[in-house]
Amino acid sequence: MAQPSNTFDTYDAVGIREDLQDVIYSISPTETPFMSSAAREQVKSTTHEWQTDALAAASTSNAVIEGDEATLDASTATSRLANKTQIMDKTVVITGTQEAVDKAGRASELAYQIAKKIKRTKTRHRSYFTC
Repeated sequence: MAQPSNTFDTYDAVGIREDLQDVIYSISPTETPFMSSAAREQVKSTTHEWQTDALAAASTSNAVIEGDEATLDASTATSRLANKTQIMDKTVVITGTQEAVDKAGRASELAYQIAKKIKRTKTRHRSYFTC
């Protein structure tokens, strides 16, 4: 099918407005189940330590006869675990003009960029938070 000569179409036009959705889709995985479920605690040193303990395994051979003399069971100490605190730094610089212009998908470029840095820090450094 041929187009008539001198037809002015959208391929020739310069002033057609863009059709841009007012949303930004994040395609990066940002699930942080450990960080989301971990309890928060105020620490007072760069090394934070805690203790864990577990019960001994159940036994089916601990029955004794009536009047038997008691034997002493072995006791186990608690385990001491530690983690180091870490300062993380992700900076954002936005010009005043960029913050002021009308943007698609976000009201504030500064807030948007800060949110991205926080998500990146949580996902990239999640291995440091495991105990």
